[in-house]
Amino acid sequence: MLHVFPVLPLDRQDQVAALIDSARISDGVAPVSEETHLRLPATASRDWLHLVYVDDGAVVAYAHLDTADPQAPWAELVVAPLSRRRGIGSLLLREMLQRAPATRVWAHGFLPGTASFAVERGLHVVRELWQMARPLADLPPGRQLPAGFAVSTLTPGDERDERDWLAVNAAAFASHPEQGRMTLADLRARQSEPWFDPAGFFLVRDERTADDPATWDGVRGPTPEPGRLAAFHWTKVEHAVGEVYVVGVDPDYQGLGLGAAATWVGLDHLRAENLQTVTLYVDGDNDAAVATYRTLGFERIAVDVQLATRRVPDESAR
Repeated sequence: MLHVFPVLPLDRQDQVAALIDSARISDGVAPVSEETHLRLPATASRDWLHLVYVDDGAVVAYAHLDTADPQAPWAELVVAPLSRRRGIGSLLLREMLQRAPATRVWAHGFLPGTASFAVERGLHVVRELWQMARPLADLPPGRQLPAGFAVSTLTPGDERDERDWLAVNAAAFASHPEQGRMTLADLRARQSEPWFDPAGFFLVRDERTADDPATWDGVRGPTPEPGRLAAFHWTKVEHAVGEVYVVGVDPDYQGLGLGAAATWVGLDHLRAENLQTVTLYVDGDNDAAVATYRTLGFERIAVDVQLATRRVPDESAR
């Protein structure tokens, strides 16, 4: 029986989490994103629905539907390995499409079974999210920050750090459908996760001063504003693997090499943690970013896709 909840009951939260974990173990890839895990215990929202299919008292399928952006609603769907090919996934898909016909469904890893499911139901790939990786053992010397810029780490709960980061993140990812929508609540939720480490959250600030041109003469960019956040690199470590979680540059500071320099700051940190591998995610059609990461030694190792019932242009980039 299908149930639709604006708030997932506590007992169902545990069952859905167990379902997600069993699918991850069976398929070798997590069936839902970090965002979905964080939203399982969320309070009611008119923009988010949980769809739960229960068979003989057990949760055997789960989906969520996010309609916060009416132009690009998105969803994820997972069916228990032993309950597949019974039409349950199709039922959940139809329910979501009836509520939001333009829904895009994430398929993490785009496994053969998922590809067959998509073809049989007329779904098309409308977006690719690449996972790229490189070893850390042979990491070459990194690029230095331009003169007049300094690195610090985020202090959780510090209003200035958090305010500045939210502003630069929103500006850097203004056209990104997920990252650009991060709120203070989203930031705080991630700070509560077991993997969060403020020592790996780097802030690059502009410390140049207008009365000391020797420190900034010839460096392009806005008029110096001592202390202004120009770029950041948030790293993540989970399951003994490092991740370039997100790198962002204030659009006013584009072209100074701060993105590459901040990336190297984070990579050096992850290597110092004695990790063997670092990964990252980037949109497959973001040619500039993909090229940059390839020059840093990253190669594609997996791909997630968004599926929709019709081909639509995708303006996002990461």
